[in-house]
Amino acid sequence: MRTVFPAVAFMVAVLIIATGIGRTAAQPEPQNALTSLIEAERAFSKTSEDKGIREAFLTWLAPDAIVFRPGPVEGRPVYEKMDPANPAVLTWEPEFAEIAASGEIGYTTGPYEIRPSRDAGPAGFGHYISIWKKQPDGAWRVLLDTGVQHGRPMAPAGIKTVASPAVQAPAEPLPPEALRDVEYAFGLYAGSFDKAVATKGLAKGLSGFATEDVRVYRPGQFPAVGLAAAKRLVPANEGKADRKGGAPKISYQVGISWAGDLAYTYGTARSGKPGASEESIAFLRIWRRDAAGVYKICLDIRLPVPPEPAK
Repeated sequence: MRTVFPAVAFMVAVLIIATGIGRTAAQPEPQNALTSLIEAERAFSKTSEDKGIREAFLTWLAPDAIVFRPGPVEGRPVYEKMDPANPAVLTWEPEFAEIAASGEIGYTTGPYEIRPSRDAGPAGFGHYISIWKKQPDGAWRVLLDTGVQHGRPMAPAGIKTVASPAVQAPAEPLPPEALRDVEYAFGLYAGSFDKAVATKGLAKGLSGFATEDVRVYRPGQFPAVGLAAAKRLVPANEGKADRKGGAPKISYQVGISWAGDLAYTYGTARSGKPGASEESIAFLRIWRRDAAGVYKICLDIRLPVPPEPAK
């Protein structure tokens, strides 16, 4: 099921993605689910190292996966068109992971590096973000994949232990009608964040909507971890409405865990007048519901989207 929201204030259009489809009969303990998620991410990287980028992504992407190029597009066609003989080697490591209390959705993030060929040294570096969802057969598959490029790290990652927030107690999936109501309410709440950003800018907007351990990603920069670091990384007026160009036109989609405790929004925002002065960005935000039942942003990434060539 999909629920389409009409355009509302600040030209926000929202599409709710039904996440209650294809539930398995019983969900694993969250800690076990988190461990299996991290293992799946490492297996994904190992497939890429052993068999190449194309085969790895076609193996591990979900049928309905989305990848950012730099805007969100269907994922599998991107890799189906990739040259199987491409010699580049892409590898990565999870350094942070989080799982929903219902155990069927989670995300990982960490550093990656790319080599032009197996015998060459690393030529590119960055951080990836992957949202994973269990399929009806119980297998983890990547639902959404994005990331940023940045400079060479001071030292190789060599990550031994993957950090994670305290794993919540197991939670039963909400009944479908209740989950639908939660999705709808969350979609409206996420829109209120965009309204705050358009008025105050992203740095101030994060103050009321982000967790203390929020992770913020911007191209060319190492991730900022923590609210104070995020505010230093984000320009004061980022996302603020331009008086001349008017309010940004935002379109995004929403997904939420069966327990309603972990959610995400992704889409595009356009500002300025159509044509040479128009600016467009793609974004992903991951939200965590706190003990008071309030959703807070725990991860934010924005990527500039070049204008489409004139026809």
